[in-house]
Amino acid sequence: MAKTIKPVKTSEKPTMEAMTMRLSQQFNLLAVLLIALFLFQAYTFYKVKTIEKKGVTAGTQQQAESPLTNDKLITYASDLKLDKKKFEQCLTSGSKKEFVSKDAAQGAELGVQGTPGFFINGRFLAGAFPFEAFKEIIDKELDGTATSVCTDYSESMQQYCSDPNNIGFNPEPKEIALGNAPALGKTDAKVTIVEFSDFECPFCIRAFPTVQQIEKEYPNDVKIVYKQFPLTSIHPHAQTAAEASMCAAEQGKFWEYHDRLFTLESQG
Repeated sequence: MAKTIKPVKTSEKPTMEAMTMRLSQQFNLLAVLLIALFLFQAYTFYKVKTIEKKGVTAGTQQQAESPLTNDKLITYASDLKLDKKKFEQCLTSGSKKEFVSKDAAQGAELGVQGTPGFFINGRFLAGAFPFEAFKEIIDKELDGTATSVCTDYSESMQQYCSDPNNIGFNPEPKEIALGNAPALGKTDAKVTIVEFSDFECPFCIRAFPTVQQIEKEYPNDVKIVYKQFPLTSIHPHAQTAAEASMCAAEQGKFWEYHDRLFTLESQG
């Protein structure tokens, strides 16, 4: 008698119990993912708020610790043996505000957009260039080979005057009224450098040693004239510092005060 062979099942439909178990597992997994997502968002929110708080605190602290606050500007005047009462009255009265504003307006008319900006016998050099750049221009002024043609200068200088969209050097001279701006050097010097600058500008601070080197290398041939150009939109203390320097000028010590402000970092 032949045996009946039962067919082998290759698949089977899930039972209700199995389906319920699978759904339960999926639900649990989804719940875990949602909890993890919530925790991550909460952590991210906490970190962002912490960073923002630190940023505000640091910004406030940095502003409070500025070396150009009114009190410190007055202290520098005392250190230089200026009449403290007279200096403080000058500074707090705002009597030098118009003078500073006129300098800044003049610079803007001449095309100065940032600081420092130099005019070497009227030829514009924008930025904290190295001494060699100034030397080339000055020497041409002294030996009579200076021109308004960009290609008459070295290749290193041509890159700053050949691109109309990125002018760092403009050899076309401009007439600049010096007015009563502080000046250093011989009145009959063959070369006059007019500097538009900002006491709170890091690039101006960087250019200061270069200006000092020019004074040392050309004691008889170069006169330095300082014009105020405070970038008040980004330097909150620049205007007051500019006015303070002119209050020092009123007592005959502009350059001593000027040097003090530009060397605050090195003094610690």
